[in-house]
Amino acid sequence: MSPSTPIGLRRSEHTGENRCWPCTAVNVAVVAVAAAAVSIASLPAAAVVSAAGLALVWLRGYVVPGTPRFAPLLVAPIPGSEALFHGADAATDGGRAPAAGSGSLDPDDVDGEALLDRLLAAGVLGVDGDAVAPTDEYRDRWNAEMARLRIRETEAIADVAREISPATESRVVRGDGDADGDEWVALSAAGANTVDETWLRRPVAIAEIAGYRAAEPFLSDESFRLAAARTNRMFLDACPDCEGDLKRGVDLPCCGGYTGPDEEPAETLACPDCGVRLFTFPRE
Repeated sequence: MSPSTPIGLRRSEHTGENRCWPCTAVNVAVVAVAAAAVSIASLPAAAVVSAAGLALVWLRGYVVPGTPRFAPLLVAPIPGSEALFHGADAATDGGRAPAAGSGSLDPDDVDGEALLDRLLAAGVLGVDGDAVAPTDEYRDRWNAEMARLRIRETEAIADVAREISPATESRVVRGDGDADGDEWVALSAAGANTVDETWLRRPVAIAEIAGYRAAEPFLSDESFRLAAARTNRMFLDACPDCEGDLKRGVDLPCCGGYTGPDEEPAETLACPDCGVRLFTFPRE
């Protein structure tokens, strides 16, 4: 940071590698319009407005508060704007944009306390002081299953996902039609259209299938094994697919806007290398 930059003015969480370029472009356009309006009265004043506005955009990510809330709506008529603001996870197939890797093999909500009690009693999870974590026996089985799955083609993973989930049909979706690009496992009931599909990013599918299989000796109830596979993603310590280090962050739309004035962003667990969110922690 430059010695001349006032402390608190720079916002590193919205700049550098965290910068949202579409939001930046919208703010630059806003500054340009403001400077043009001021120039009618005074060219020197317009130069000051322009310089100050661009400096704020550069240092803070955006100059207009709430940009992440209005910018996507402002440019919505522009083709491709959805992908610009929401990245690869906004890639569409059949007119449907998948959620940001947040799909699951388990479509049903299970009471959290009941699930925790069941997993603790079954030996899937254990208590260490104030922390709850997978037992060594379960984690060893889980890691072994993930190792078997990550070397398989995504089509084979989709077939297994269909077999152990309530879905009756599965298919693989690739972003940009590139076999080496982003991949989803799409699950649906027979005859359902793409709007009713559940989409899982490949690392998420690997984690949940492996978690389901690893829980088999501990839990006879398939619904609890599916629920456990979804919940236990929070305990991942490496990417199920590339084995890279995971990073904790926050779920922020674009360059940092909250969904409401009193609502804090949810914490997430993601693989920076794959660009996949593995788990979104519930807000307290």
